[in-house]
Amino acid sequence: MNGAAANGANLPLVLLSDRLAPLTSWEESIAEQVPCQIVVASLRTHEEIARNAATAQVVLLGAVEPFDEHAFAELPELRLVARRGVGTDNVDVAAAERHGVLVTNVPDASVEEVSDQALTLVLGLLRGVFAADRAMAQGRLDVARAAVDRGLPLGECTVGVVGCGRIGHRFVEKVRGVVGRVVVADPYVREVGGADVVPLSELMANSTAVSVHVPLSEGTRGLLDATLIGQLLPGAVVVNTSRAEVVDEAALAAAVRSGAVGGVGLDVVTDEDAWREIAVAGGNVVLTGHTGARGARSQETLRRTCAQQVVDFLSGRTPNHVVRALSTARAEG
Repeated sequence: MNGAAANGANLPLVLLSDRLAPLTSWEESIAEQVPCQIVVASLRTHEEIARNAATAQVVLLGAVEPFDEHAFAELPELRLVARRGVGTDNVDVAAAERHGVLVTNVPDASVEEVSDQALTLVLGLLRGVFAADRAMAQGRLDVARAAVDRGLPLGECTVGVVGCGRIGHRFVEKVRGVVGRVVVADPYVREVGGADVVPLSELMANSTAVSVHVPLSEGTRGLLDATLIGQLLPGAVVVNTSRAEVVDEAALAAAVRSGAVGGVGLDVVTDEDAWREIAVAGGNVVLTGHTGARGARSQETLRRTCAQQVVDFLSGRTPNHVVRALSTARAEG
């Protein structure tokens, strides 16, 4: 552990995962508004969580720290997990509720950034500009021309959107004025302005490009499986800016190698090295290293909102954006 922003052993301990370090003025402002200690510590394993967070009342997390039933059982003092981001797939929210721990997130911080990233990847892949750029870097004008020659006019393309929550809906608003048709598959959505809502299998079979915007859950893990990937139009492109585990990466990689899929834009992957090998071998692969949510505005919003959630909680107020377990949400609904 390192760095404390307040003195006094009896003050509430606010623990910041070292993945979110260094401390900025937003985190430091917590201790300026409410008496507490702020400490940075590694929370990458269950052992580190049990050791470093044993007396913490509040923990600020990134996207990978494993806060599951085992972790919560080891932390009797914990009362708030503030996830500095959108997804909570590394936090067992139901387990948190059983142990009396609130979980918060920042669901609207990066809607613009992620939808922009998805739009950039979809349009660049459809037009062939990423492949052309790589070819020109190698002095291969013939290959660059061939990459662009394969592209249809955007006005003749159909873009399929898998999942239409905040980010998916914003992506629809941006892409619908550029391409010929937009179709959406989402079991919770009946109508989307500027798009047709269709079954997922129909979307896969009729889309020139597919953009994935679903959260990771047991219901969405492996959602785009080998069968659905096999239904794609020949040469279709796939973009994933949500969670890697939503897509069967082995099936998608095989489709890229065979040429059945014309290209992929992946902001999230489980095996980056494997995808780099496909790209080096000539596959039309664009990797963006989970940067889709990043940007000057979104990073500021994440830090500010997360800090305010902690201040509100320590001040006895209910923080914004409390995440409920699915079973709890259904019961309350």
